[in-house]
Amino acid sequence: MSLNDGARMDRQSLEGHRRILGIVFIVMNALTLLVALGFGAFGLAMGQFGMQHASADERTLVTAVLVGVTGCFFLMGLPGIITGIGLLKRRPWSRTLALVMGVLALPNVPLGTALGIYTIWFYTQVGSDQVFE
Repeated sequence: MSLNDGARMDRQSLEGHRRILGIVFIVMNALTLLVALGFGAFGLAMGQFGMQHASADERTLVTAVLVGVTGCFFLMGLPGIITGIGLLKRRPWSRTLALVMGVLALPNVPLGTALGIYTIWFYTQVGSDQVFE
């Protein structure tokens, strides 16, 4: 086994980690989008069945809050899915976006913390920048 074989195995390993990282970004952020859809559906049902006797101002306020919260969940989930797709397709811009999204995920205990740590670990590996070439 030569030195080049060891470098190739490391690159293959890093390729696998890049792929896993992309999949995890997509799955975790797809779950965020599912929460957004669930919250939106709950709000719609509440508006249809639970607000029949409310005034127009109250309905407007509840609708605005529900749309705002649902929109925030979508805004949190979409960049992560885009990051995951970029990682899977080896797009150079996904390196920076994944590192930023990984750091931003750290406070989201426990899954976001695990994703953030895994992302940071991946980018501290020698040669991790070469898997995007």
